[in-house]
Amino acid sequence: MTTFTKPVLRELRNQLQTLLDGTKYIGTAQGLNDYTFELGNCSYDGGEATFQLKVLIKGSKSRQERDLEDLAKLSGLDTEKVASLQGMMVYLVGYNSKARKRPWIIQDLTTAKQYVLDDYQAKRLFGTVAEVS
Repeated sequence: MTTFTKPVLRELRNQLQTLLDGTKYIGTAQGLNDYTFELGNCSYDGGEATFQLKVLIKGSKSRQERDLEDLAKLSGLDTEKVASLQGMMVYLVGYNSKARKRPWIIQDLTTAKQYVLDDYQAKRLFGTVAEVS
């Protein structure tokens, strides 16, 4: 094999993610157990592949989680609410500022799969009732 194929890279990605999840560091420096690793997109050309790697300190919030807190308040959305969507129980987990049409990220409670919503759908499912004084 001299060139990569998608199935080979998919399997390689799964193995790398498993290795990163199970990595333990023994030493005097701060251990790798204090970080979360997530392999991102992969680009490849012939026999060379490049993976994006996102490293997050455990306990800190990702950009999508921070953006969710700020923009949910501005949009009048309840981030604590669990809604029903096509038979799934879902809740808001993030906001993707680079996605124009569907920036809101929701997650299914049972399968942990993530989906995206547009502004209208997010307000319909997670909107707070405005108080009238």
